[in-house]
Amino acid sequence: MTVPEIHPEAPTLRDAVRVSDGRLFAAARSTRFDSRTFTGVEFYDPLTPSSEYVDRIVLGAGLAPMHVAGLMAELIDAGAAALVLRAPEDSSPREWTSTDQHPTLAVLRLGDGDWAQVADVLRSLLGAHSIGQVTGVRMGDLFVLANAIATLADGAASIVDSTGQVVGYSTHSEQPIDDARRRTTLLLQEDLSITSDSRYRSLLRATEARHFPSDTDQFGRVGIAVRASGELLGSLWVIQIDPSQAARTRSLLQEMEPIVAQHLLRAREDAGDRDQRTSGLLRTLLEDRRHARGAASQLLIRPEAGCTIVCFRVDTFDEVEAVRGLHRVLHLAISVSSAAFPGSHSAIVGSQVVTLIPGPHAAAVETFTQAMVRIDNALIAGIGTRAHDINGITRSYREAGAVAGVLVGSSRHDGDRRIHVATFDEMRDRLAILQVGDLIEGLDAVVGDSASILAAHDAAQGTELMRTVRVYLDQLGSVRETANALHVHQNTVRYRLDVVRTELGIDLDAPDTRLWLWLRLSVASNNAV
Repeated sequence: MTVPEIHPEAPTLRDAVRVSDGRLFAAARSTRFDSRTFTGVEFYDPLTPSSEYVDRIVLGAGLAPMHVAGLMAELIDAGAAALVLRAPEDSSPREWTSTDQHPTLAVLRLGDGDWAQVADVLRSLLGAHSIGQVTGVRMGDLFVLANAIATLADGAASIVDSTGQVVGYSTHSEQPIDDARRRTTLLLQEDLSITSDSRYRSLLRATEARHFPSDTDQFGRVGIAVRASGELLGSLWVIQIDPSQAARTRSLLQEMEPIVAQHLLRAREDAGDRDQRTSGLLRTLLEDRRHARGAASQLLIRPEAGCTIVCFRVDTFDEVEAVRGLHRVLHLAISVSSAAFPGSHSAIVGSQVVTLIPGPHAAAVETFTQAMVRIDNALIAGIGTRAHDINGITRSYREAGAVAGVLVGSSRHDGDRRIHVATFDEMRDRLAILQVGDLIEGLDAVVGDSASILAAHDAAQGTELMRTVRVYLDQLGSVRETANALHVHQNTVRYRLDVVRTELGIDLDAPDTRLWLWLRLSVASNNAV
């Protein structure tokens, strides 16, 4: 969809119908109200004087049919621009009331759509007297919009949403940028949290664009908060190369603000629909073998060309923070992967963000994953093996999820050996041991065995014999390396091992005992979270 040519002074009802993208329509095809302008959008309230609706589009949300005629009489007297009514379900225009063709008041019908969303879109038109300057930008394409603004402002532009995510930026190679812009572009996130950024907080308090001269960066910035119906949608920033032109840039951003609001609203709506569809198809591909091939076709995935699954988890004990973190990671994964790997897909599946990356380049997948986790130390990622068919995609998903799960457990249990990213090949042996451990836990032999004896002694005496023996076996029987790993004196290690041998009667020199203990204690270590 292209941005319609908007009346230079005020938006018209024709603009309203066109920008609603099919939500609003008239019962009878007529152009007599096309040029009628409006100055506001209000929900009908019986307690509001009708004089308040002059030149306004009035939204009759929840209005009963029996009250329509009376309200129309009031709005005609008040000089309202239009009345919007919900289109009756399962009916054709010919079955609607005669008021839909009233000669002096435009009546529009709302089909499928939310009243609040329609109000936001219509209100975003108000004051958009320069929207014709960016005609041709597809509604909701924030990167193309940023390029158009950068051309008008003669400076690199960035569009940031209300959470601090960079959702659009210009790409004109001839326009210089500084280190701050370069970092935020690479990370698709502002350096500082918007709640901690003094410039951003001051921008939210202002009703106009503001110029922020640079103290440390090479260039200053001009920014403006973007709102629709009082809701903060984000902000628009332009690098100000020449400080003497800041007033011109401020004026431009104030004219562009309602246009950016309109695009942000559309982008948010499109992203919600797209994410919901992608999430459902990706979940089907990964978990429903019967319909997986159909889901792959709809996602335009060619498994034979190769693809890899990456699973991201947020390592926190706080469930609320984990949920918030997953949505932030999802946005970042979509933005970064779509730029680096056309045809990639990301969705929240269970407690993790799953990204499917097409192509045969394993090194590129690892580079993408490492770039993701550098943004947040709490982010953990597992990478599955490359797949070449539908079954392989499912396998890669299981592998990546298993690796991420082990890394989360390992990071919580042993912070000194924290790993953020690993491939299935790197973790294959550990995962195999965990599978063996699942078999071991079901054996009668575990009852009263040497590992159980160590656990009982630690519980009763408050000792650390299990951990000491596990590290001792990991270090191939080296007392010195065990002491270094445990941060204790070598004599302490020798004393503990002597207790194991003499008091508990466990022969650490017997190969079978060593192997069994190592398996049992390794499994217990990984299950300790």
